[in-house]
Amino acid sequence: MKLMKSAMLGVTVFALAAGSAWAADKDTEKNKSNVSNATRSEDSGFAKLDKDKDGYISKEEAKSDPNLSRNFDKWDLNNDGKLNRAEYLGARAKEDTVDRVTGKEDKPAGSGSTAKPK
Repeated sequence: MKLMKSAMLGVTVFALAAGSAWAADKDTEKNKSNVSNATRSEDSGFAKLDKDKDGYISKEEAKSDPNLSRNFDKWDLNNDGKLNRAEYLGARAKEDTVDRVTGKEDKPAGSGSTAKPK
């Protein structure tokens, strides 16, 4: 009888632990989804340039942004003929840095930058 109670207690503890772990995993996935959606806004510069919504900016799509189009091959780090989000954000970060150093305030529409030099 004592063995049976110990076994039942063990099964109960295991079930509670597994349920808690599963719930925590679900919350983590939900939070990841919320963060992903926040960084993929339809109002972002990347989304505005990605006309076909395939997750990449092609050379054709980049033509609507003269600076991006002019430097497209420079920013296409993996040479696949398209810019992924990381390549695009890297290009914009580099542009922002150069603009701050040179004092240049003119930015093409949809460039994704609203920073002004100090």
